[in-house]
Amino acid sequence: MGRADEARVTAYSLAFDHVATRIDPERAHHLGFRAVRAARPVLARRPVPGSPVEALGLTFPNAVGVAAGFDKNAVGIDALAALGFGHVEIGTVTGEAQPGNPAPRLFRLTADRAIVNRMGFNNHGAEVVARRLAGRGRRPGPVLGVNIGKSKVVPDDDQAAVEADYEKSARLLSPHADYLVVNVSSP
Repeated sequence: MGRADEARVTAYSLAFDHVATRIDPERAHHLGFRAVRAARPVLARRPVPGSPVEALGLTFPNAVGVAAGFDKNAVGIDALAALGFGHVEIGTVTGEAQPGNPAPRLFRLTADRAIVNRMGFNNHGAEVVARRLAGRGRRPGPVLGVNIGKSKVVPDDDQAAVEADYEKSARLLSPHADYLVVNVSSP
């Protein structure tokens, strides 16, 4: 590891250990996301080392990607691309906008070095995110995935309404995605 890499690791460790772990976990997430977006103009697109990966008819520039949950509303795709990720998966996006669960909804398990996520699919909704993706247009770079989930206002026991909610999200978002993920982890 060169000096520049060592300096980056040290800076990350200091920021993570002395800032991010000492504030509310949801606030830390938002601050980290804002920092990535703010740094985009100075980031040179640096691909993550590795060979392209072929899967399901798609070519991923590399095997390192960002999973759904970091950019729920498709507002940081270009900043994440500038970091060199091979894919970015946005969402989870629901048919209807929703605030998610009441706070606190993100918890640290410090001894286990883990986080419990009970966010509840907080997002701007499929229509808003689809407009945002349409305005962005198709661009070269990482493979773009869209993760969709069920809106909380849709009753779990109304199968037709559940299907219609998923279909709405898929219809609005699939034209802008390289792949879709159906998330059934949280009603």
